Amino acid sequence: MRNMLFCALALSTATQAHEPYVAPLAYLTENTQVPVLSAYAEQAFHPEYALKDTSFTVFQPNQTQSTVQPVKNLDSAATFDLKLPEKGTYTIFAKTSYPIDYVQHNRQWKIFADVAADKVPALSERDYVIPSDFKGKVPSKVSTVREWSIQSYVSKDSTSPVAITPAPIQVSFKTHPNQINVQQPVQLQITQAGKALAHAELMVRAQGELEQQAKSTPVDAQGNATLTFEQAGQYLIEVSEKVDAKAKPKNQYYSIISLQVNASKTP
Repeated sequence: MRNMLFCALALSTATQAHEPYVAPLAYLTENTQVPVLSAYAEQAFHPEYALKDTSFTVFQPNQTQSTVQPVKNLDSAATFDLKLPEKGTYTIFAKTSYPIDYVQHNRQWKIFADVAADKVPALSERDYVIPSDFKGKVPSKVSTVREWSIQSYVSKDSTSPVAITPAPIQVSFKTHPNQINVQQPVQLQITQAGKALAHAELMVRAQGELEQQAKSTPVDAQGNATLTFEQAGQYLIEVSEKVDAKAKPKNQYYSIISLQVNASKTP
């Protein structure tokens, strides 16, 4: 199963078809514990492959940390019970990564997959390349790592400040992530290594949406952006650096945040 997963991911990385996420079954609760699910998914929040060998860091409301190992009895998702002994907001965080090779093709850097032509669509239908796409020897490859930082938040009884995680790309919400309502403008600030990440790539997907349905939101030179959600429900917020296909590839870092947008409160 692990080899099948990595093969599937290798063939889909150019379109980012399968990406990881972590999400609780309840973002706001009065319970003493809540189930948490993590997986690779093509449609947002529709788990297909479990994250393997990934441990999760839980930041308690008092900012102390604990490590949780998920249950390993499912192929489609990794799950664990998040204990909620105290009131306030718990931040769930993990990292996962995958090596990716690039080669130059028609003066652009593209992901390279070492597979036979009869296993993939025609070149015109994909944005990665395979050995048969080259008339002669395959050009020298550049090896990189794509790293995803995934996180979410659970609030018991009341909200409290969210924790700062080790994610290379930080997303700071001016509104608490568990207090976001429909039609409410939400301001974000995006930083990397303590500095504003100017003109970052900011994509938003509602539950069930594919990568190509993601909505792009502009980020200014100071790393600021504003999101407004039209409907209640779960959303994935994905932030990364913009990729220049003509520049030599380097390691890529993504932050993917799962959150729940609440329905507007009636007077």
